[in-house]
Amino acid sequence: MPVSSEPETSAIHQVLIDSGADPKLIHPAIEEMRNLSGQNVITAIGAQITELRSESQTQFTALRAEMQAQTNDLRAELQPQITALRAEMNTLNKVIWPLITLLFIPMLALAYKILTQ
Repeated sequence: MPVSSEPETSAIHQVLIDSGADPKLIHPAIEEMRNLSGQNVITAIGAQITELRSESQTQFTALRAEMQAQTNDLRAELQPQITALRAEMNTLNKVIWPLITLLFIPMLALAYKILTQ
């Protein structure tokens, strides 16, 4: 912090002069009070940041737990439907591939007939 070369005219300066303080110590005393005030502000802001971080972490943990519970509920709800769909797909695969094979043979015969004419 730059040191001012101008004489102090603040209330603190005036109180120190009126109290009979050594004029050589007034300016350093005022600077020390400013530094201590700044340190107090930094300490207060640091405490607020720590408190906010703790609150945020608590909220984040609660939100994560809630999301995990919802995911588990959704998974449990959808699992029977997924199992049923898989069984249905397996059944369809067992039916569709033989049908495709049955359709392929006449189409192959038709293609052969067209190409040989």
